[in-house]
Amino acid sequence: MPEKFAERLPTLPAAGIVLAAGQGTRMGGGKLLLPLGDKTVIERTVASLWQGGISDIVVVVGPYGLLLQRVLRALPVRFAYNFDLASDMAESLRRGLRLIEPTRFAAFCVLPGDMPLVHPATVHRVVTALLASDRPIAVPVFRNRRGHPVVFRSELYERVLTFRSPQGIRPLVHGDPTQVLLVEVDDEGVIADLDSWEDYRALLRLWAQSQGMTELQAKGK
Repeated sequence: MPEKFAERLPTLPAAGIVLAAGQGTRMGGGKLLLPLGDKTVIERTVASLWQGGISDIVVVVGPYGLLLQRVLRALPVRFAYNFDLASDMAESLRRGLRLIEPTRFAAFCVLPGDMPLVHPATVHRVVTALLASDRPIAVPVFRNRRGHPVVFRSELYERVLTFRSPQGIRPLVHGDPTQVLLVEVDDEGVIADLDSWEDYRALLRLWAQSQGMTELQAKGK
């Protein structure tokens, strides 16, 4: 792995799907290619899964696919494609799922491509918590707000793949609370997405804060 990416946590028996097929039209397009530090938004999103121990990562791309593939060339990912501009995020999820062999993994996680500040330790913790529980779904929670990545046991693979609803897969995740493990995390990144320029400015502030904390921790060692 290139040195520019940090070492990863222990490998988990989990696959990951990054949803990156949207155009980001509310921001003029190409929002996943915006810089965040010395890397792009999509690089940081994918790297958080890889560094968090996810075994196999599929990135679902659309109109910006060639550019996204170029910036992700240093990361060990595979690509699925969804060029249907009228489709929803659930269709992109299905495209990604079709590239995964569920018998190879105990779980799979789903992370929108515009959530670059999820800490790798959070990814590892949510997957580990799910596999240690009797629940089929796990969701991170930051200050009473549910976030991402959402993690499913592989037993739900066919159900997620074939599920249809005007609300996408939200009814699966939010419908029956007895099926969902809520994992409390001290990680604002699980709720920090990118839908507007205001969101981008907030991400930049949060990124700067996280770098300040990292420097303080390094000095304290």
